[in-house]
Amino acid sequence: MDLKATIEKNFQEQTFFLQKLVQTKSVNPFTPEVSDPQAPIETGVAQLIEKKLETLGYKAQRIGLYPRKRPNLVLKIKGQKSNKKLIFNGHMDTVMPSKDYNLNPYSGKIKKNKLYGVGAADMKASLTCFIFMAKALKDLKIKLLGDLILTFVIDEEPGAVSPYGTAFLLQKGLKGSAAIVAEPKTDKVVIGSRGGYRFKITTFGQAAHTGMKEWEKGTQGRNAIQDMATIIIQLRSLSLPFRPSPLFPRAGPVFTFPTKIKGGMAINIVPEKCIAYGDVRILPSNSPDQVKKLIFEKLKTLKGKIKFEIVDLVKVPATEISPQEEIVQVLANQAKKVLIRKPKIGGARPWSDSWMFVEKGIPTVSGFGPDGGGIHEPDEFVDLESVKKVTEIFTRVAIEFLGKA
Repeated sequence: MDLKATIEKNFQEQTFFLQKLVQTKSVNPFTPEVSDPQAPIETGVAQLIEKKLETLGYKAQRIGLYPRKRPNLVLKIKGQKSNKKLIFNGHMDTVMPSKDYNLNPYSGKIKKNKLYGVGAADMKASLTCFIFMAKALKDLKIKLLGDLILTFVIDEEPGAVSPYGTAFLLQKGLKGSAAIVAEPKTDKVVIGSRGGYRFKITTFGQAAHTGMKEWEKGTQGRNAIQDMATIIIQLRSLSLPFRPSPLFPRAGPVFTFPTKIKGGMAINIVPEKCIAYGDVRILPSNSPDQVKKLIFEKLKTLKGKIKFEIVDLVKVPATEISPQEEIVQVLANQAKKVLIRKPKIGGARPWSDSWMFVEKGIPTVSGFGPDGGGIHEPDEFVDLESVKKVTEIFTRVAIEFLGKA
């Protein structure tokens, strides 16, 4: 039996397993600064994956700060020579489902060959592609020369900056010759992504009763919200120098401040504190530290006049790898054979855990996975025919990149 026929034979089982994954909640409510390494968000999904792999004759390793409560799973299929290592990476957590869902967000319902539910496309379908790639290799008795490493990670959705997921695995010694982060879709082999800097500015004033003469005479009280307004006006004209990137045509860095603001305790109290948040999207010629330096330079005229502090929330470098990297060319060529069209090679505006691999010197495809829609929106779905094709593509890539014994 050939590869395509084997994947077809297994696909009903794969579809049923994907339904089970979607029906198992792994909603991540956290923001990066409050993420809890002990919260059992992905535990149910991890247990399903562990059991499925065991039925296929594989044993995944649990790795994490608290591996019993919130594990990353790693399956290493050792090659005959181990001269190369190919990592496939996907996350088990999902976003919070929109309140505007028309279907039960955990139904896993299939309509017109589309499977619906939060996380269906982003990215539980990709996780099944990894698992049924491993099954196809076993069914066909294919031995690889290099090591195939499948990683199922936690805590990606709060901003792809977690120290508990992919970063933890890399810290513990995960190494590869190349990696594929299987974010959807198939229209593009993503070889880079914009980075970002998210920050919080706090202004400090002095509380006072608005009905007291001390506030009226200006001897007590300082309005922290007014001070924040001064900072907002000052930063409105901030511009970021950059070099155009071929991966992001007609795109530049984007500075947005404020995106969220809060302050004050009551209508009759002068606010003593105000907090505002900002979001910056950067190109490869920029860096988070550069952005922070420019913010301070823009605000230096306020020094001694306004009391404020800036706190880093997210610092992610923009990344790009060469389109000539072996993993890029192998993936693009195998995708063309299966899809009967060659995907574009380019960059993506959102980032993912891929930057962590690139920072470690591992050439990484930042996105290629099953097609779908409604991602981070109501009624998320994945196209099942695409899931089948991506499973075949990934298996072909593993065989070509790692070599067949």
